[in-house]
Amino acid sequence: MWPLLVCSIAGVAIILERTWALQRRRIISPELAAAIERRPATPDQAEAVRILSESDGTVLGRLVQSMFAHASLPKTENVEAMQALARQIVGRMERGLTTLSLIAELGPLLGLLGTVIGMVQLFEDVAKKGLGEPAMISRGIYQALTATMTGLSIAIPALIAYMYLRRRIEVLVLELERYTNELLTRLYRDGH
Repeated sequence: MWPLLVCSIAGVAIILERTWALQRRRIISPELAAAIERRPATPDQAEAVRILSESDGTVLGRLVQSMFAHASLPKTENVEAMQALARQIVGRMERGLTTLSLIAELGPLLGLLGTVIGMVQLFEDVAKKGLGEPAMISRGIYQALTATMTGLSIAIPALIAYMYLRRRIEVLVLELERYTNELLTRLYRDGH
């Protein structure tokens, strides 16, 4: 049961931390997104987006800063620099999800291991004391099944949270891609 308790605590910690870290406002600033959507067609409007991105600590802000930092390069090189940064950022966004997936997979296995250990102990007790004590047999079966139930009770929420967080990251990444592509198109509209 101790490994299941550790899994449970780790799973809850990861779920809470990732849910907090993946809030939309932490990834995509509404002000910066609105400035990009206004379609900065003039150099002054593009400069306003650049200045806004410098004071923006969100993921979108960092991507826009990188885009402007590489604006003197050809578009393909700027895109490559953006993609490299985006891979790093997505890696940070996915932090902890592998562990959460592992918890979802390990929970039932640890529960099953607890069940097997409980049943082995039960049969050992029966071998030593015989079948004369129904309470002993019931207690042993209860303990064994409790381990399985606990493992499943940890794994099911961990799996649900994992799938939710993966989907959340996918949605946010697609939205980031839309904003950065839109801004890149406008910055290089003259064929730079």
